Amino acid sequence: MEVFGSRPDGATEICRQEIEESDIFVGIYAYRYGHIPPGSDLSITEMEYNFAVDRKKPAFCFFVDDDYPWRPAFIDGEPGRSKLQAFKGRIGASLVRDTFTTPMELAFKVAASIGRYLFTKAVKEQLDRTAEKQPVGTEQSRNQVARRAERLSSIINGSRILLVNDIPSQMSNVIRILESVGISVMIASSTSQALSLLSANSFDLVISDMRRGNVPDEGLRFLREMRDRGLHRPTILTVGQYDPDRGTPPYAFGITNRVDNLLNLTFDVLERVRG
Repeated sequence: MEVFGSRPDGATEICRQEIEESDIFVGIYAYRYGHIPPGSDLSITEMEYNFAVDRKKPAFCFFVDDDYPWRPAFIDGEPGRSKLQAFKGRIGASLVRDTFTTPMELAFKVAASIGRYLFTKAVKEQLDRTAEKQPVGTEQSRNQVARRAERLSSIINGSRILLVNDIPSQMSNVIRILESVGISVMIASSTSQALSLLSANSFDLVISDMRRGNVPDEGLRFLREMRDRGLHRPTILTVGQYDPDRGTPPYAFGITNRVDNLLNLTFDVLERVRG
């Protein structure tokens, strides 16, 4: 509120407007309950939190560590002390909150928490858009993949994938998701081009379609050729129709027709080769 400037509305209404227009709510709580407007039992601080929750804003709350020294002048007496304790108790019962000590630690934790949230949200939104055109799995599955991408971000960032597909546009959504999480994707449209790239470059993983051109098992031929030439890398095959009863082909790490499964298999490989 120190930067709100002069406005014709009351403080409560201004705070609600700011929260309404925001994407994320961050609550930082020490030992002051906050101003209680005339005629109210709640402080503006608690009303802000209530309003954000009612509007389903993602809320990230941080409490000063109980053992961290604090100036007595900034610690409320009664009744604010009891109201603040009850308010903090309600927050702790409804969401996972974090604690802080120094301003530097607080800044780091706020940035890390919001960064994780935005990373996961971006991946999930891309998966949701992809689900409109390709098999991607359930809402729960998409959430799981997005969270896993965030957890493994330090491992998968900077990895290199060779994508082999004679119609790369069919994989544009997958490529976009992989690149958004820091994975470099190089594309080959034929087996010969892929083998040439494997000879000249280092890749952590290969993703290959099964059918290329008029050859329904070109992916299997490619696998054998990689092995014969000593160029084999962990390889995931993509197919139009997946029959789990047929199992995974020899020399392949996995096979799937779903984007969420493809990403999970990709993360499995990268955990093994880079973790």
